[in-house]
Amino acid sequence: MLTTRLWRPLWLPRRKMSSRPCRHPLSRVVALTKGIAGACVLPDLTLDLRYLRYAILVAEHGSFRRVADALSLSQSTVSRRIQLLERQLGVPLFERSRSGVRLTYAGERFIRDAAVGAQHLHQAASDLTRARRGNLGELRIGLMASFASGFLANLLRSFRIQFPDVDIKIEEASSQSNAAGVLSGRLDAAFIFGNPQLPGCHSRHLWDERILVALPSTHALATHPNAAWVDVRNETFLVRADGPGPEIKDYLLRQLSDLGFRPKILTQKVGRENLLNMVAKGFGLTLTTQSTLGTSYPGVTFVPIGDASECVAWSMVWPSSNRNPVLKKLLELCDALIVRWDAQTAGEQAYVVRSDGGQ
Repeated sequence: MLTTRLWRPLWLPRRKMSSRPCRHPLSRVVALTKGIAGACVLPDLTLDLRYLRYAILVAEHGSFRRVADALSLSQSTVSRRIQLLERQLGVPLFERSRSGVRLTYAGERFIRDAAVGAQHLHQAASDLTRARRGNLGELRIGLMASFASGFLANLLRSFRIQFPDVDIKIEEASSQSNAAGVLSGRLDAAFIFGNPQLPGCHSRHLWDERILVALPSTHALATHPNAAWVDVRNETFLVRADGPGPEIKDYLLRQLSDLGFRPKILTQKVGRENLLNMVAKGFGLTLTTQSTLGTSYPGVTFVPIGDASECVAWSMVWPSSNRNPVLKKLLELCDALIVRWDAQTAGEQAYVVRSDGGQ
């Protein structure tokens, strides 16, 4: 008994046909000719993209010769590569004549969709390269300090200038919440008080800031170059319910509490701006740091409190397992800014800054 053997073109690879859908990047445009050519073949991706570019150029110029001249190739080379692409697709893309070439009906549909697909694929490959280098992507950071001025303001401003295509997402919360975000992977990094030692994380001390007491401009201490803790012992203090509020409350308790005495501290569910508005209106005092001085608050005066050694240490903490390339860029920028920041702040003295910018 004779067995009929189906003819298979020599250029088709020997592979077992699968019922699974074609996953080649050009599968959408190949599907347009599937009814003519049969099952989808998975050719080499690099070959396809290069030859697809030739086909798009030939469709634009209407001539193999003009495309060959533009690419510094021989006309026969361009023609052979177009033929190979047509064989892979199983359908002719061009009608050849002595006057030139023109797209077939199937070719028009293929080039129209393939040009869009090729552009998207090229953009995706370009974005992937930029993301791997840390020039594109997303950075999620937690903080509790103001970045109106100071080191953090300089850092974020410089990062934005150098990496404009990186999306920065900021979450303002307490130290505990930021630490939890870093440990859970919700945050790439966080800027928090002190020198935190979190399991599986790195920590780096970045800068220090003087502690300031914010008080109404009509307050008796508003004209003083410096305030002592004993001067504000009987004052009412306002702190926020979130952000740095819990840490400020703990700090006030440590500084002002004594045997049989506890300072009056009122927790307010407001943001930084309205808390300082309450200070201006005489509801109480609050503590802040030098970075707040980058914004003007009418009716509020900021005076250093305690001696010059009373500073807040700020550190950056991040998971040691974090592989975000953008985070590496942030760390490199931190290193560069620390050197300049230390030189800039060396020998600075405490000073009073009022809401009108006077010193």
